[in-house]
Amino acid sequence: MIHNISSFKLAGLRAGETVRAAAHDSAPVRWAMAFTQRRKRLKTAVKRLFYPHREPKTDVLRVLVHIKGGIGDVAMTRVFIKKLRETLPQAEISFCFDSKAVADMIFSDGLINRFQDRRYRPEDYDLVISGCHLLTFEYYDRARLEKLAPAFIPALERGLEVQNCFKDFSLYTPYLDGTLAEIAIAHGGSRVQNLGWFTGLEVGQNDRAEINLSAAKAEEILTRLGLFGLKYITIHDGINTNTDTSLGHPTRCWPREHWKEFVRLFKAAFPDIKVVQLGGNKSQIFDFADISLVGKTTVADLPYILDNALLHVDGESGMVHLANLTRARCVVLFGPSKADYLAYARNVNISAPVCGGCMNISKNWMTTCLLGYPPAKQCLAAITPQTVFDAASHKVRSL
Repeated sequence: MIHNISSFKLAGLRAGETVRAAAHDSAPVRWAMAFTQRRKRLKTAVKRLFYPHREPKTDVLRVLVHIKGGIGDVAMTRVFIKKLRETLPQAEISFCFDSKAVADMIFSDGLINRFQDRRYRPEDYDLVISGCHLLTFEYYDRARLEKLAPAFIPALERGLEVQNCFKDFSLYTPYLDGTLAEIAIAHGGSRVQNLGWFTGLEVGQNDRAEINLSAAKAEEILTRLGLFGLKYITIHDGINTNTDTSLGHPTRCWPREHWKEFVRLFKAAFPDIKVVQLGGNKSQIFDFADISLVGKTTVADLPYILDNALLHVDGESGMVHLANLTRARCVVLFGPSKADYLAYARNVNISAPVCGGCMNISKNWMTTCLLGYPPAKQCLAAITPQTVFDAASHKVRSL
């Protein structure tokens, strides 16, 4: 646990007071906010009445981790799950996420016991941990925890103390996630480390939790995709299937012309290394890449492709956080996202030289520049192809 955890908790309380201050002078606003929260809780409770029950509990502790967000959020949770497994080795750990395919891919090596869809009753578990940037103990049976996992109680108490100081952040997520990031950075924290702070566990941003990948499956996947035996790097435009592209160029995506110039520079220096483009059905196909796998891969293929790449080049995206669960090293471009909060020390992290760091100021921060700049003048565009090439070439030559 960090030495300045007390100041971290105080910062959460201070920020919560700022949030509530907007409503202190207006009774209708206070009533509206309270009504919205009660309605939300009631709606959830009614829905859960119709969810199926699990089989009765036994003498095995049941833990459920419910993560909200995208593939990157699940990837970042793997380090936390590893620590949770070490802390509760005899527990049955279930994992809940919107996509079973993503959960199966990230936990393919048995780190969790089972997948749980969103139709669950918290009381069917002994401990339910839920959230995204911050985690909360949504439900816990203290008597069962004291009986089956007494050594976990100190962590439970530490987590509850931190959660109590950040109640408003969990109520108004994701709108306060940017403020949470600022507080974490100021107190020596980070995105992954937050998961430990809010649950009382020791979890670090740069802790390793690589997926145990099968060599035989790697050969099968790489052969099917035409990559087996090749030396290659991967690139990704930062767009996934959940990215909203209706408002134009997403703010976390490097401009196409920058990608084109980067590939030209890279191919001139490394003609024997293939440039492989990854992406989902919303990604724009780069005809200047040697091999485009846009829309041609399954979720389960991705860690194997990344694991065998010499390097992965990307904006701050879910693919980067997935790559961190493999042997892959990355060159990562940070614009709206904060490198101090999200970066891994093993990568080369390049922050925009102008502006940047606006994550979560608005709910549209990923789709619209908050200052109204066109794509060519947005913060990420200020990172030049030469800068990225210099970083990539240095990394490749050091392998």
